[in-house]
Formats: sequence, structure tokens, C-alpha cells
Amino acid sequence: MELLLLSIYSFFVWLIFFKFKWLPWNTVSQVIVVTIPVISNAALILILNVVAPSSDDVRVINYVVPVVPRVTVRVTEVPIEPNRPIKKGDVLFKIDRVPFELDVQAAEANLAMLRAKLLTAEANRRTRGSN
Repeated sequence: MELLLLSIYSFFVWLIFFKFKWLPWNTVSQVIVVTIPVISNAALILILNVVAPSSDDVRVINYVVPVVPRVTVRVTEVPIEPNRPIKKGDVLFKIDRVPFELDVQAAEANLAMLRAKLLTAEANRRTRGSN
């Protein structure tokens, strides 16, 4: 980038001082022509180091995909390590099983109650049918 800017600057210096001869090519203009790109490139490099820092030891990792469970329950364990590759089938996180176990027990109790009601209703129907 700096080389491109210096090339453009050199082209304009050539146009102004040599092609069109709008300004004289003397010692003062030569010092100014050399000083401007040195100072501007130094300022550009310093500004870019602050605004867009760079490094030689940067590693590019694949995209990070946020994973959110479809249930609202507490996550008890995250067995994977950050910034490590994972494979299909790896466990990403473990959730608290207790609320789901309680729901299953409640559903089983409800099922047992409904079966008892069904048996009672069938027994009542048989006794009414035989009378």
C-alpha cells in the first residue's frame, strides 16, 4: 500500500515539477518533496498500527457457530475445549437431567392413573352390560 501511494505521489511530483513546470526544481522544493512522503508514510504506518494492528503469529480459525439448546435448562458441563476442532457426534454440552426425569415420572404416574380409570370404566361397562 505504501508503495502504491509513493508511486502516485511520484507521478504527481513529476507532473508538477517536470512535465508542466508549475514550480521550480530547486533545493527547497527538493527537500519538501522528499520530506512529505517520509513524514506521511511514517504517520500512516503509526496510525495503521493503532487502528488495524497486525502480527506475524496470527492463526486463522474456522467460523465460530453459536450453539443454543432448544430448552431452557441449566447447563451442567461443557466437555469441549475452546478453539479446538470437534467432530460429528462430539458432546458439546450436558444439561441438567433432573427436570426431565421429574416430567417423565409425572407422565408415568398420570399414565398409571389413566390406565386404572380405564380398567374401572371397562369393569363398570361389563357389570352394566351383564345386568
